[in-house]
Amino acid sequence: MRKTIAALTAFALAMPVAMPIGVASAQSRYEGKSSRNYRVVKRCRKSKGEAGLIAGGVAGALAGPSVVGGGLLGAAAGGVAGALGGRAIDRTITAKNRCSYVRVRR
Repeated sequence: MRKTIAALTAFALAMPVAMPIGVASAQSRYEGKSSRNYRVVKRCRKSKGEAGLIAGGVAGALAGPSVVGGGLLGAAAGGVAGALGGRAIDRTITAKNRCSYVRVRR
């Protein structure tokens, strides 16, 4: 049983890294800086962390009863903790890809 839980935990930690984040789910925000002939626009996307949320919740629900205690309470507590942790990990991994600068002519 411990090997199964360890394998599922490793899978849940690797899943947010392996899943691509779609551009359609990202929100855009523009901040402009101006110059004489062009303007530089900073475009930032905010990841929702949905993939990490789902993967962490499933892994937490499976591992929760062995950590917290058997039954529904352990599964619920593990699912909530895993979902929050997975979302935080997913948002941290995609943080470096959030902002880019685009040069636009006037």
